[in-house]
Formats: sequence, C-alpha cells, structure tokens
Amino acid sequence: MLEKYGKAFDNKAILRTPQWLKMQSKNAKQKAKKFAKEEKESLKACPICESEEVVEFAKIYAFIYKECQNCQNLFLSNPLKDLKKLYTNDGKESAFECYLSDALFTKRLEHIAKPKVGFIDEIAKNCENKLWLDIGSGGGENLYAAKALGYEVVGYESDLKLLQFSNEKLKGDYVKQGFLDIQNCDKSLLETIKNAGIITFFNVLEHLSNPKQVLEFFAQNMQKNALLVIEVPRHPSLSSYVNALASDKVYRHLIPPFHLNIFSEKALKILGGGGNLKSLVNGLLDKVLWTFYIVLKILIKTKPFMRNSHNSQTPFKKSLMQTI
Repeated sequence: MLEKYGKAFDNKAILRTPQWLKMQSKNAKQKAKKFAKEEKESLKACPICESEEVVEFAKIYAFIYKECQNCQNLFLSNPLKDLKKLYTNDGKESAFECYLSDALFTKRLEHIAKPKVGFIDEIAKNCENKLWLDIGSGGGENLYAAKALGYEVVGYESDLKLLQFSNEKLKGDYVKQGFLDIQNCDKSLLETIKNAGIITFFNVLEHLSNPKQVLEFFAQNMQKNALLVIEVPRHPSLSSYVNALASDKVYRHLIPPFHLNIFSEKALKILGGGGNLKSLVNGLLDKVLWTFYIVLKILIKTKPFMRNSHNSQTPFKKSLMQTI
C-alpha cells in the first residue's frame, strides 16, 4: 500500500491574499445567514456510525457541528431538511464565482491540480484503461491536467457557469451538465461510471446526506480494479480547531450549511467497509485523498497522518495541542 503525507503549499501562490480570505469569510457568513431561517433537521446520532455518543464541537454562523466520540466524525447536527435549496440556481450566477478567473485557473492548475493528478497517475501507472471521469469537476483544472497526461477525460458539473468555463479551457465539449443521483442516475453518466478506469470525486461527498450509499453505488457499478478517488475535509486536523476557535471568520472546512460531514479516517473506513472496496490513503494536513480499488471485500488498515490520542475525555485545548 502506498502512503503519502503532506505537501508544500503556499496560499499566496494561488492568490489567496489576506483581502481575499476576508472576503471569502464575509461571503460564507452571508450564505449561512441566507439559509439560517430554513426548516432544519435535528440529528441526535452520528450519521456515519449511528452512535449517540456525540458532543458539540463548534457553533458556526448559527449552525452546530458535533463530534462523534466513537468514530471522531464531525457532522452538522442541524442541516436543512431540503438540501436542494442550497444548489438551485438559474445559471446566471455561480456559487463559485471566485474560481471563474483565468489567472486563478492557471495558478490552481500548477499548484493544486498537477500535483494531485500526478499522484493519482503514479498509482494508476499500470492501468490500461485511460478513461478518466471527474464528477463535480468544478473549474476543470483536474481534467485539464489529466488530459495533458494522455487520458481520455469526461466531466460532470451541475453549475452552468463552471461547466462553460471548463469547456472553454479544455477546448471541447468534455464536461456535461449533471450530478450524481444514485436513485435515478443519468444513463450517460452511469455508462461512463461503468466504463471508466479512474473516477475522481473531489470535495463532493461532504455535501451529501447519504455518503455510505453513494460509495456502495460506486462499488456496485464500477469495473473491477478501477480507481475511485475522493477528496474530503479531514478531522482531526488543524483546520477543524482553527475554525472552532475563530468561528466568526470561517470560509472553508466547516462551512455550514453546505458541509454535512468532516470525515475522520475511521469514518471513511466505516463507509468503505460496506462495499467491494480496498482502500489506499493519501492523508494531507486537513484533507484526505482516499483511493478505493473496486475488488473483494477487503479494507486495508491505514496509519493516521497525525498522532491521534483524542477521545471523549480529552479537553478541547489538549486535543488541539496533540493534533498540532
């Protein structure tokens, strides 16, 4: 099993100036306020392991994240009842306007997409199937990097402005409009899932209320020995604790009401154990890039990125210092 922990990263290199960070924090607060009066659920148990042994971790913009004491998963305990309201738009504006920039695309391609795609390419170097499917393909930089390495690429994106921006960069109709609905999957998307050698599913799973069922859907429909690569926000991580300590300045990681789960590695193992999944982990500081081989029901035990002595009796500050 291949493991890779951490990488050099510079916020300024991708144009994340102090002014940009301040603006993103303001935008996140406004979006949360917009949905704060919507009808909400009240979750009493962890949505991953179903344990009711949970404690409040952070209150951010009137939304509450709780931590499961069994699997260490963080989850939004008062999510919207109708999550579709978060992602409905008419195509005239994008929820990701900050990514619709030529300059930022170039920076993200160099500093984020190429290293990430290159790492996946290393894992898949013996894979003869060169069809790469990216679901929730965003601004298209990952597809661009994969295409440059010789892969046949297909993307699916629900945001119309991101879709148009991506295809302009890719110089073709590579990205289709759509999203993954496992109850009524688009026929074209399902066919591509069945044929792909690599499927990337970056920063999507944390938005879904049924992550276990989604991974089981992939396990049932992908080719044997194909790769499913997901990237999700990670807990415990420095970002989790920074968000909790500066809860009025949050712009990433714990983003209510959009991010429903901030996954621990134990939580991901629980999710992956339900399907025909064998796992390979690349743990970063506050992200987990998790690769599943679709094979027999085997789940490889992985080492955590950071020393994890967190438990239900550990005070918040002690847990923070142990994580750092």
